[in-house]
Amino acid sequence: MNITDLNIKLLLAFEAMMTHRNVTVAAESMGVTQPALSVCLKRLRELLDDPLFVRTSHGMEPTVLAQDLKEPILQALSLLRQSLNHTQEFDPATSTRTFHMVMTDIGARVFLPPLLNELSVSAPNVNLNTVQLPIRQMRDALESGEMDLALGFIHGLSADCYQQQLFRRSYVCMVRRDHPVVGDSISLEQYLAMPHAVVAAAGSGHEIIESTIAKNGYQRRVALRLSHFLAIPLIVASTDLIVTIPTMLAESYLSVSRLKIIEPPLQFPEYTISQYWHGRNHNDPGHRWLRELVYRMFRDNEAGFEPAQFESGL
Repeated sequence: MNITDLNIKLLLAFEAMMTHRNVTVAAESMGVTQPALSVCLKRLRELLDDPLFVRTSHGMEPTVLAQDLKEPILQALSLLRQSLNHTQEFDPATSTRTFHMVMTDIGARVFLPPLLNELSVSAPNVNLNTVQLPIRQMRDALESGEMDLALGFIHGLSADCYQQQLFRRSYVCMVRRDHPVVGDSISLEQYLAMPHAVVAAAGSGHEIIESTIAKNGYQRRVALRLSHFLAIPLIVASTDLIVTIPTMLAESYLSVSRLKIIEPPLQFPEYTISQYWHGRNHNDPGHRWLRELVYRMFRDNEAGFEPAQFESGL
């Protein structure tokens, strides 16, 4: 194939289809009609002598050749965008931009209230859209530009993204204030004998708690296992259950007056909360403003941490 037969619209059509896997949605994202996008795809298929995207029960899926072309084409378009947008400025006071962020329900509870308060003053027309995603989808969403930023305790993402540490925390226990067994402290024997509530949710670090208990040869009774934290404060406040959760989440629950925090009788490892983003957005002025805002608001200076260094696997 002669590269002079290509034009930018064909590559943009490829990017849109790779991102959305649906002709209608891809056309809308480009601001063109569905027939116009179909013409671009047909021309690209002819040039490459490959169907590129085939219809399956899960929608339009890329062929092997399309998967091979994905990274170089998306990187080339990203570099072109960065070059063309390099001189653009971002004014938070007047911007109406919507930023798309990945965070768990823990992150939403900890980050969103202060962040929204700050935006209401410094960027009143800027909007946020938050979602929860599995790690593989998170990586793809950041790479494609569908998501701008990921916040939280995220394993396996730093190899493909820029990473900036915000703070480190550990775990604490929480029980109801008038618990019949637990006072201001708890012994290991009490901890292991009590009925536990466990939240097995992404970003909760529950696997760290489980592995620490198992590594020490202990067992505990899990009386309740949940997939989210929404009901935990109400459940713990009205039962004799104990829950071991991230410190930052427990502190946010203290507004529930029937709860109290106690130190666990085991030493659990600390976890690191960071923000992650893909290189395609690294030089975007609006994206840089958002990252700097998040870092300024949530970095843990009181714990003596120096500003985090950027790490990149790009």
